[in-house]
Formats: sequence, structure tokens, C-alpha cells
Amino acid sequence: MNILPAPGTFQPKPVRVSQLPRYRNRQQNRTTFGKVKGIGQLVWDAVRDTFYDFASMSKIHGMYYLQRQVTTGFVRLLWIAIIVAFFVFGIVLIYLLWQKFVDSPTRMTIASEMKIVQVPFPGITLCHPQSVVDYKAERFVEKIKLPLGATKESVLKNLHSLGYFTEHQWTFPRPQDLRMIDNVLQLNNYTIEQAIDELGMICEDFILVCYWAGKQFPCFAKHAFLGWIGSTSHYGACCSFNYHPNVRGNKDPFVVNTYGMHGGLSVIGTGYPQASDGKSGALYSEGFMLMIHHPHDFAVEASPLTLIRLGKETFVNVLPTDSRCSEQVLALPQSKRDCIVGSDFSPPIESYRQPACTLECLRNEVHRNKYLTVKYAMQRRIIERL
Repeated sequence: MNILPAPGTFQPKPVRVSQLPRYRNRQQNRTTFGKVKGIGQLVWDAVRDTFYDFASMSKIHGMYYLQRQVTTGFVRLLWIAIIVAFFVFGIVLIYLLWQKFVDSPTRMTIASEMKIVQVPFPGITLCHPQSVVDYKAERFVEKIKLPLGATKESVLKNLHSLGYFTEHQWTFPRPQDLRMIDNVLQLNNYTIEQAIDELGMICEDFILVCYWAGKQFPCFAKHAFLGWIGSTSHYGACCSFNYHPNVRGNKDPFVVNTYGMHGGLSVIGTGYPQASDGKSGALYSEGFMLMIHHPHDFAVEASPLTLIRLGKETFVNVLPTDSRCSEQVLALPQSKRDCIVGSDFSPPIESYRQPACTLECLRNEVHRNKYLTVKYAMQRRIIERL
């Protein structure tokens, strides 16, 4: 009599003895696949649950819409695309910042606290807007010899051509005008520098009274620091205070521990009779131009410029900056630090600042172009460098 197994009762399947090894291998493979599948499912569940927990607690814009049961369908895909796009943008930004660091592996550290005695008192240069003043030009033509075929009126009309050797002009010079002025200067044994000093504004023409820290001092006395001297710039004949163009070596510049109206420089000057007088400047204006520069450097186009009006009291506030390179930056090659320092030259230049860079560029242009018109204010310095 056959006894049927009760429902739910385990009934072993008969296996032949010859098939037992194959059956055991098949069962073992099934067990291993089940374990692998179980581990993968556990990892996926853990990642998914972690992501949903992060989405529920994160403050990142858009993560809220990726929580369970918050969005579905197209809206959910849209927010996924937005978050992925911003993630890609972040990676690109990191890459660009890294490329910028590789191109220029230096940084500028700004310190707002610096002792005033660490910064030298600046050099001050005052220039008249016109390099050739009319009333001086009229006196000049009265005492010079005139070349053949020239009249006082024609020479007086063309004297403003000397301004082309100082600063940019509104018009281009005519060759015949330059030839006439050249003949006049050669006939009277004048250099361009001497002619500009003769025709332009010098210190004694406009500086009257000088005060330092509230005490009057002689404006043109020979003093180590306190005194005005004649100078030149791209504007022509000028007058400079605390300017030492012939300094050599490590001479420390003049420093002060006071500032303001009661501790600095005060000057009383006049703008007459040269006010509204002259046609040789790039600036048609009354008053003077004031430039601030290092006391050992001449004034260049990059120097801070302030216009001083006539008949007004003008206060000039100077906020100095001091830039220095660390030893790590100096150890970098020039192509990496993206700047030039004095040690890059042979022999090394001790104080290499903006005016030295300007002079270096102009000297190189003179080497490349023999017929380059050189501003007379730079000729002496170029010859020294050459």
C-alpha cells in the first residue's frame, strides 16, 4: 500500500549513485550564486538607503526633490539632470583652478598693517602741462640766431614741436617743422634738453614757499632730503622733491614717523604768468600735474598722477604699497612666477622697479630701431644703461 505524503511534507528526490558527484557540484554552484546575489542586493540596498537619508537631510539645492515619494517621472529626471550638470560644472571649475595654479603657482598675500617707518617718504614731481610756454618762447626768439630764410614768427610758431620729444601730442609732427627747429638748435648750440629747460617751467618759476611739518624751510637749499631740484619727465621740464636720481648702492631712502598736514610737505605756488599759456602739451588745462614715485626712481607714465588746480587748496593723500617676493617665489623659474626681478639680469640689478622696466623696454627698442624717436628725458638714462 502506497502512503501519500501529507501536504507540506519534505520529500527527498531520489538520486542515482553515479550522478551523485555531478549533483553535489550543481548544488554547490547554486549556493555560491545565491550568496553573491545576496551580497550585491545588500550593497545596493545600503547605497540606496544612504542616498535617500542624505537627500532628506542635505541642504544642497535640489536634493529635496530626490527623496522617496516626493517626485516621480519627468520631474524627477529633470532634477537629476540639474544636479548632475552642477556636479560636472564643479569638476570643470576645479580643473580650471588647478590649471591656473599650474600656470602661475604664486599668490599675493595682502597685509593691511605695516609700520610707517617701513615705507619711504615718496618722491614728488610737479610739472606744467605745457612743455613750451608762450611768454618764454617769445623771449627765446629775441636772443637766438635765426637760420637763413627763417623769421621770428615762423620759429615761434614751430617751437611747440619740441613737445613731441616729451609727451604724446594731438597731431603728428611735420618733417619741415622738425628740420627748422633742429637748424635753430644747432645754430645756437642748444641741445633739446637745454631748450626745454629754457622754454618750459622750472622750479623757481612757480614754487614760492615750502613747509615741512609746519615749519618753513628754504625751498631750493642743498639738503639731503628737504629741497626741490630741477628734473625731467615725459611731460618736459619739472620740479621734484625728495628725488635722488644719482643714488648708487644700498642707501636707505628718507622715512618719517608722522603724516598728515602737520607732519608732511606743504607748498605754496603760483600759476602766473604761465596760466592758459602754451600749445605744446597733451593736456590743455590750467594748474599743474603732480606725480608720486619712489625717491630713487624717476617719474614715468605709470606713476600716480593728480591734477592741481589754480587758486585752490589741494590735499594729496598717499596710500603706499610695498610688494615683496618670498624666497619660495624667487626660487621659481621666471616663466613660472610670471614676473621679473633684479636677480634675473646679468649683472643683477639691485632695485628693479617700474621705471627700470620702462627703461629696459625703451633701450631694447633703441637697439632694434636705430631711427626711434627717444624722449629727451630718457636719453641720459639710456646712455648709462648702454
